Amino acid sequence: MKKISLIFIVLLFASCDNKVIEIQQEAGFDYGRDAKFIMGSDEDAQLAVDLVLAFAKKDSETMQKSMGDTVRYAPPQGGKMITSLSSEIPDVVKMLHEPYDSIKRTVWNAVPLKSTAADFTRVTVAFKEDRFYKDGKKESVRLVDRIFIRENKIFRIHQWMAEME
Repeated sequence: MKKISLIFIVLLFASCDNKVIEIQQEAGFDYGRDAKFIMGSDEDAQLAVDLVLAFAKKDSETMQKSMGDTVRYAPPQGGKMITSLSSEIPDVVKMLHEPYDSIKRTVWNAVPLKSTAADFTRVTVAFKEDRFYKDGKKESVRLVDRIFIRENKIFRIHQWMAEME
């Protein structure tokens, strides 16, 4: 009798349909739109991380593939936003890498958020950047990029920087 009960229980569990239910819980405040936030997609988070790492490797081709026709960039030191066409990316990367021998980035996290009232995702990527200068100096900084993505294309980047301890 115990064998029959055990077989019945095993068959019962084996026949259960395992369904994954995704729940999008709203949280936070998007004050400018009077809306809430939900989690964005892992695909958008990966696109943002790939961009961050591609810059360090001077991989303009990967960067161009992930960006829209025009990208706006807010530099960490403030001032005016820089607007670049996708075709200008190789020259911009070359110019920004000019003082360095190489750059190494270590990503700590990437969080995609989407406003319930917007058609884009903002991915916040936090990372460490080790800068190796051509004159032999080394510098490490903390960076946070907020990367805006619409229809699998990056259209805006805001960046903040702080010294490492």
